Amino acid sequence: MDPKTEDKNVKDMTKDVHELLLNEEEEEGRSRKGADDEVLDARRSRGPFFTTPVIVTVIVVALAAIGLGIIYASPSLREQFEAMLSGELGKYKEELRKAREDRIREIESLSSNRYGAVTLFYSPRDAQVTITERKYKLDCSAAASDETTLIDCLRKKLDYTQKPEERQIDNPSLHIKGREIVEQLPLNDIPIQESSEDRKQIFRYELEVKIEREGYYPRTFQILGDKDRPAPVAKDMEILFWEQKGPGVYMVDFRGADLFPKPETAKDNYKKAREAIACVNREVEAKRKEGKKIADDTVRGLYLEIINRNGFKTFEEWDRIDAELNKDAKFQADLQEQISKATCK
Repeated sequence: MDPKTEDKNVKDMTKDVHELLLNEEEEEGRSRKGADDEVLDARRSRGPFFTTPVIVTVIVVALAAIGLGIIYASPSLREQFEAMLSGELGKYKEELRKAREDRIREIESLSSNRYGAVTLFYSPRDAQVTITERKYKLDCSAAASDETTLIDCLRKKLDYTQKPEERQIDNPSLHIKGREIVEQLPLNDIPIQESSEDRKQIFRYELEVKIEREGYYPRTFQILGDKDRPAPVAKDMEILFWEQKGPGVYMVDFRGADLFPKPETAKDNYKKAREAIACVNREVEAKRKEGKKIADDTVRGLYLEIINRNGFKTFEEWDRIDAELNKDAKFQADLQEQISKATCK
C-alpha cells in the first residue's frame, strides 16, 4: 500500500473517533444548549395570554358583576332576585299582582265620580233661592310617575285658599210672579266630586244656598262633600254635608228652612197672637175661679197652637220677636189698649 494513502486513512479514523468521544466540557455544553433551546421552544409554543376564551370569561364575569350591582341597587329587583334564589318567585309575583290591584282599586276609590240629590223646602214659599256652585281642583299630574305617588297625592287635603270656579244654578224660585209659590226645589245629579279621564285631576264641588225674602231674615247654607273643609268665615252660615246612603247614593239631611220674620213684618201676626193669648188667659182664670183644675202644661199647649197658627214655629221664635217688639214702648202701649178692648169668642 502506498504510504501516502495509508497516512490519510489513519487521519480520517482519528477524526471520527475524536468526534465520537467528546470530552466532558463539550458534552456538558452541548447538553445545556439543548435544554435551553427546549425551554425557549416551550415558551414560544404557549402563545399570547389573552386568548379568545380568556377574553370571553373576563367579559362574562364583568357583566355578572354589573348585573348584580344593578339588581341590588333596586329594592324591587333585589326582592325578586332573592325570591328566585329561595324558590318563591311565583309567590312573590302573585303578591306583587295583588298589591297592584289594591293600588288600582284605591286610585279608583279616591278619584271616583260622586253625585248627590237634595230637595229644598222652605217658608215663605214665595222666597227666592240663590244657588252658587263652586269648583275646586286638585292637580296630581306632576305626581303621577307611579301608582304609589299618585295615591299619596290624591290623599292630600284640598287647598281651599285657591280661587274656585263659580256658576249660578237656575231654579224656579227666581222666576215667580205675583202670588206664585214654589212648593219645593228638587236638585238631582249635583256633582260632589269628578275626575279627569286619566284620574290625575280631581274636581270637588260645594254649594252655597241662600234663601231670602223681603221682611225676613235670610238663611244661608253651605253643602259640602269634604268634612276636612275649613269652617267658613261667615258666622251665620249653616253647614251641611253630603252623606253616603247607599252604593253611589249621596244625600243631605236638609230639614227645611223657615225664614224668621223681622219685627216689622211680624207685627200684625204678633198682635193677633197676643189677643188670642189674652182671651185664653181670661177663660182659664174664670174656670179656675170656678174651682176647675187646668194644668199649666195644658195652657202652654194652647199658647203653642196660637203662635203656630200665626206663623211662629217655636217658642224661641216667638220670644225673639217679643223681645224686639217690647223695645218699642209706644207699640206696646197701643197693643195693650187694643187687647183690653178685644172681644173674646
